[in-house]
Amino acid sequence: MSHRLESKVTIVVGAARGIGAATARRLCEEGATVILADLSVEAGQALASELARDVGAAEFRFADLRDAASLTSLMDSVAKEHGRIDGLFNNAVDSSLMDRDLDLLSTDPAIIDQAYQTDLRGYVLSCRAALPHMLRQGGGAIVQSSSLAASRGLPAPIGYACAKAGVDALTRHIALRWGKQNVRCNSIQPGLVMTEAAMAVADALPFEPILAHTPSPRLGEVNDIAGLVAFLLSEEAKWINGQVLCVDGGLTSGLYEAPAR
Repeated sequence: MSHRLESKVTIVVGAARGIGAATARRLCEEGATVILADLSVEAGQALASELARDVGAAEFRFADLRDAASLTSLMDSVAKEHGRIDGLFNNAVDSSLMDRDLDLLSTDPAIIDQAYQTDLRGYVLSCRAALPHMLRQGGGAIVQSSSLAASRGLPAPIGYACAKAGVDALTRHIALRWGKQNVRCNSIQPGLVMTEAAMAVADALPFEPILAHTPSPRLGEVNDIAGLVAFLLSEEAKWINGQVLCVDGGLTSGLYEAPAR
């Protein structure tokens, strides 16, 4: 494992499980000091303790993407105690809305508002809290979890899709506005990744049809995303800015006819 993130201080918001947890581990393995931030205190503390014991420098902080003060406290405390914030991975999502965030006519506007609170507004607040520290120190890198739903037409979920489209717009805004100050910001649009959350609702997800129309022989794994986040936060990606990167095994790369079985 390379140590291309040696001496970097990185924050993973939404780090307790799934892609966030895998990414926190990968960043530790690559030499970063990793601050795991999440609403789930018990799971987050357990993972941070495990990483600090077995992998590298890791610690847990409580953070709520719906609360600006929580995010400001997170960023300010990390910058004060560690001297800088080199990388930020915004990854949290409100998964509680899955069975209520449907199409436009079937979804209560209050559910759409709730999706915005975490899946878009929370990212805005997180970036607002981190950017002043990055600008003061001469730069930094931000990676944001988006979704194929942001750029591909889907019958549902409407709130989540619109929120993630907003995340991609936020990513481009940050890159354009502060790129000259050595701030980079990129989004990742994962395909179907086999997280714990996905497996918990496996009956509702079209695993087989998606795999049949994917050129890759398998669906996504959390480490597929974690590796890309580590790269984008590293100096190797210093000329990549304002991009929305699709990581889906080729699902959306073009026309593909699944072979007969």
